[in-house]
This record gives sequence, structure tokens and C-alpha cells, in this order.
Amino acid sequence: MKDHPQRTDAPHPSPNRKRPPSLRKSLIRVYLVFGLCLLAIFTITMIRPVYFGVVIPFNEFLAWSTAGMLRLLGSEGVVAQGTGVSSPGFGFTVAEGCNGIYALAIVLAGIIAFPSRWKPKLAGLIMATVFVMALNYLRLLTLWYAGNSFAWLFDTIHLYVWEFVIIALGAGFWYFWYEKFVKAG
Repeated sequence: MKDHPQRTDAPHPSPNRKRPPSLRKSLIRVYLVFGLCLLAIFTITMIRPVYFGVVIPFNEFLAWSTAGMLRLLGSEGVVAQGTGVSSPGFGFTVAEGCNGIYALAIVLAGIIAFPSRWKPKLAGLIMATVFVMALNYLRLLTLWYAGNSFAWLFDTIHLYVWEFVIIALGAGFWYFWYEKFVKAG
């Protein structure tokens, strides 16, 4: 059995080695701010006047504009009533998790919590809002087509495919923001 000389030029990091206190404090701050932002946004949307004065009208607007866009795209008999979109063969309701607010809250909280200057944060907040809302609108349109044509696939596409897509693209947007606005700036 040969003896192998050990390298002495680089220290061997211990797997139990702790992070420097400043990095630990910074990470704790990011996690705390992220959690507090989510808690604040979710709480604000549940306050009765905000819920009935902003969230429900927003859901109704999404239903109305989705029905209008579907008609423009050639779908006949599509109507919006309240928060519902329906046609003679299919319908759905724009509910809490379907309006994009929760997905947007996660991306916005990530941008706010990340340590960076306010100018890139503001750009990220505006772009994230446009991106996530447009993505959610595309989600509503495709869900209508999926439910209208493949009713047996609607739940799978709604609960699994689009949930994954929104989470993945939301995280992807955050990374894009970090690369283009924080790291590059």
C-alpha cells in the first residue's frame, strides 16, 4: 500500500464549519424580511375592505377581460359574470389563487428582501408586476382552452402544470432581475 502525500497548500474545510457572523446575520435578515413581506401582503389582501374593495373587483376584471379576449380570439358564447368565465360547454371562476396575487407576492417579497439599492428594487417590482400578471393572464386563457377542449385534463393543468410554471418562471424572473439589475449595476 502506497502512502499518498497530503496536500498542505489548501486548508480542509470542516463540514461543520459555521458561516461568518456577518453572512449569517445577512441571511437571517433576508429570510426575516421575506417572511414579513409575505405576511404583510397576505394579511392586507384579507382585510375585509381590501378583499371586497380590491381583490374581488380585480378578480371580476380578470374574468371580464379573459372572456373578452376569448371572444376576440374567436370563441363564441363566452361570457363573464362576477368572477366567472363560462360558455355553453365549460366555465371556471377566478378565485384567490387564480388571480396571480400570491405568485406576485412571492416574487415581490424576494426582490424587497434581497440586499440591493432601491433603484434596481423599484425596477424589479414594476417589471415583476407586469411579468407575473401577464403570465397569469396567459394562464387563465390556456386554462379556458384546456377545460373547454380537454375537460378531463383541466385539474391537472390547473393544479400541477401551471403551478409549476408560475413558480419556475417567478424564480427565473427573480434571477433575471438579480443578474441584470443588481449584479450588473
